Amino acid sequence: MNKPGSVEIMAISKAILISLVLCILAGITVYYSSIPDTSMALIGKLIVIFSVFWAGCYVSKYYGSKGLVRGISMGIAFFIVMLIATLAFDTSLINLGGLLYSLTTCIVAGGLGGILGLGLSEIN
Repeated sequence: MNKPGSVEIMAISKAILISLVLCILAGITVYYSSIPDTSMALIGKLIVIFSVFWAGCYVSKYYGSKGLVRGISMGIAFFIVMLIATLAFDTSLINLGGLLYSLTTCIVAGGLGGILGLGLSEIN
């Protein structure tokens, strides 16, 4: 039996790992193809959306209840991890508009992932 919170920590850890792997793949793809460098911002946003969606889905599927709440909490947790990383590496990237956009994106993606995960838990 897992300790309380261990599933959430595992989900965030795996979501961060998924993000890193997808970022590396996106960087290699953009470098070796004719895709313009300006598309990296969009690709980065899509990677964050996918990672948070997956984390919300994973946690709510595991528990089988409160999918929206669990997904939103994963989105907020992922946002906090991103904020800490940004503060550690380059504080000049932080602005209020960007923070609100990222927070909203993480909450929506996590919530939708949580809803899907709840639906998937009922299938099994």
